Amino acid sequence: MGSKVVSTKLSEEEYGKLVGLCSASGYTVSKLLKRAILERMNEEGIQEVPTPKPASREEPKVIQTPQVKSTIQSEDRFQYY
Repeated sequence: MGSKVVSTKLSEEEYGKLVGLCSASGYTVSKLLKRAILERMNEEGIQEVPTPKPASREEPKVIQTPQVKSTIQSEDRFQYY
């Protein structure tokens, strides 16, 4: 299973508080945010939703079988002048 990126914008003040919190706790910004998100999801009782399987594509059904001429007819020949 692959990873997905989650991003948000913070004001200068909010970002400063986040960096201060990270320094105090010893976590990087990414690790702290991931832990906070996962803890909140566990509190809310949100379970992981399975990724839907891609729909299988069936071959198109042929309505009519093409008719191919087996020999060259006079109307099929090109005339050069």
